[in-house]
Amino acid sequence: MSQAYPSGRIYAAGPRRHALRSQFNVLSALLFREAEMRQGQNFALGYLAAGIEPLIIVGTIGLLFSALAKTPPYGTSLLLFLGTGVFPIYLFIHTSLRLRQPMNPGAQRQRFPIERPFDHILIHAVLHLVSSALVTVLFFGSLYYFCGVNAAIPEDPATAISALFIILLLGIATGICNSVIARIFPIWDVLWPAFARASLHFSGPYFVAAYLPPDNRWFFGLNPVIHGVNWFRHAFYPFYPNQLTDQSYLLTITFGLLFLGLLLEAGTRRHFEEKD
Repeated sequence: MSQAYPSGRIYAAGPRRHALRSQFNVLSALLFREAEMRQGQNFALGYLAAGIEPLIIVGTIGLLFSALAKTPPYGTSLLLFLGTGVFPIYLFIHTSLRLRQPMNPGAQRQRFPIERPFDHILIHAVLHLVSSALVTVLFFGSLYYFCGVNAAIPEDPATAISALFIILLLGIATGICNSVIARIFPIWDVLWPAFARASLHFSGPYFVAAYLPPDNRWFFGLNPVIHGVNWFRHAFYPFYPNQLTDQSYLLTITFGLLFLGLLLEAGTRRHFEEKD
């Protein structure tokens, strides 16, 4: 069915609606499939359980700092300072790890006939975002209601959401690039998880990067994640030092990697499909 407009142009509204409906059906089927089962695990055991890892990190570092009688590097709450660093970092780490899976040959064989690779990427990103948001809200809400940390409610929620969204995009871009590298060098699929978790210590979760010596600050500033962490912390600490919060650098790296990853993914996928 088509529709005529005053300009005289005719638009095929029927096929367009049918395409949108088909795309919605594919995404809905993928959403329920991935939520119900991810490598033999349901949503609670698969995605939500991943939120336990940053909680363990925050708790472990918090206990260590308390045992050493150390004060928070900034602010009055040690758990709040650690949480504002660890949760954004693990949003990046887990997204970059999980976004490799839709590109794997095994995952490709499990796709629906009309499913595109990026449909799977979108669903993985959405499910991971939902699970991360639930655990993050639970953590900061518990600090506010049970520990009396009023600063656990961000003074600038828009800044917190913006920072987490860009960190999520950085994780997606990195995951796509990693999938391309792993196609060429399969060992990268084993090395990246170790590198990703090791990057935690260079992303500022338990120190204020702006207080580092200038030479060290320049080195740490090469890591885009640390700029995202500082950006996120500005939502909770309005006067947080901003000497190492370069939003333009973070955005440039994020969208540069995203463009490069999508370009290389499409090229390598065609190459390997032709070889098969």
